[in-house]
Amino acid sequence: MLPLFKKLPGYTSRGKSTPGLERKVLRAMPYAFLTIIFLCGLPSVMVRWMEWQGSERSVDAFIGRVDMMALGVFFTLFNVAVMVTIGAILITLMKGPGYVADGYKLIDSESPEKLIDKPWIGDRK
Repeated sequence: MLPLFKKLPGYTSRGKSTPGLERKVLRAMPYAFLTIIFLCGLPSVMVRWMEWQGSERSVDAFIGRVDMMALGVFFTLFNVAVMVTIGAILITLMKGPGYVADGYKLIDSESPEKLIDKPWIGDRK
């Protein structure tokens, strides 16, 4: 079986960039997601546990507004957390080793082959 990725020749792990802020961000993201879920769900739960005075219809309307606000804040914060996580993953990947993408040989620029003076097929003279 062929290896999926081949590291570039001459790569050593000594030259690898040290982990920075992206590692701290990636370690904190599970807690951030749990905090977002908890804090955005808390208002909806608290509103339902409270005793309200007034008509049942106005109480239901208020609970519905609180739920919609909590959902809006949840989706906004959750999307921000996902984007930050994706950015940290991309930075981690970019700091990793280089891999061979296309394994074809190129002409060495220090000693190029002699150019042939034959015209290209589409050239006009």
